[in-house]
Amino acid sequence: MRPHGHATVSETSPRAHATCDRCGFEFLHSQLQWQFQWSGTKLQNLRLLVCRSCLDQPAEQLRTILIPPDPVPILNPRLENYTSDNNPLSPISISSITGAGDAIGTMIQGGGLNAAFDRNTNKGFAFCASLGPSTAGYTNTVGKNWGVATQPIVAAASTQTYNVSRFIITAPNNVPFLASGAVAYRFEGSTNNSTWTSLYAGTTAGTNGESIDATPTGGDYQYHRINFSGDGVNAIALAQLVLYAPSPSSEV
Repeated sequence: MRPHGHATVSETSPRAHATCDRCGFEFLHSQLQWQFQWSGTKLQNLRLLVCRSCLDQPAEQLRTILIPPDPVPILNPRLENYTSDNNPLSPISISSITGAGDAIGTMIQGGGLNAAFDRNTNKGFAFCASLGPSTAGYTNTVGKNWGVATQPIVAAASTQTYNVSRFIITAPNNVPFLASGAVAYRFEGSTNNSTWTSLYAGTTAGTNGESIDATPTGGDYQYHRINFSGDGVNAIALAQLVLYAPSPSSEV
């Protein structure tokens, strides 16, 4: 067996020689390998027979990336309230009266009365202002007393009134306002928390996550509330009560 370049010559067992397609040196044909390169998601044969020194690893940057499918979403997600976060509401002016007054009412279970004013409309029954079972008749309430000294607008106000021009009520995302379905409601105002005037009345559709946006009749009141007519059997709940008004109508 005699050397011949990078190949060898055998007198008893001759084998074919070949030239590397890259470097041009002579090798045994059996020593050369096909050069492959990535093309999309598969390796493509470039039809080049090369020696071991000239053989390249297929370039990964030419390989198509296969993106796996999105993960299966979880049950009952709790999403950030981006609409509220990106559009903060002023406490006064023609806007929601956020932070003013003191929460009042009978729907003190679940998240409590303050849960109806936390700016989060997308929440389940357990985190809402609720009462279970509801009491029969118009006795299931959530509202505001504007004439308290806890508000940031007026440091110490013994009496303060608002003329609410708009209100929005939102049901829990997993049940209607009243668990059994549609329910009658009234939006009311009062000057003494005893005698109440109906400023708007209606009936809900009885769907999960229902939202009602309404315009009540005018009037300056120290107290405002939403009042549902319960059935004495099923639970009642309110995810959010948003009240809109200009600056306080009067302050003493």
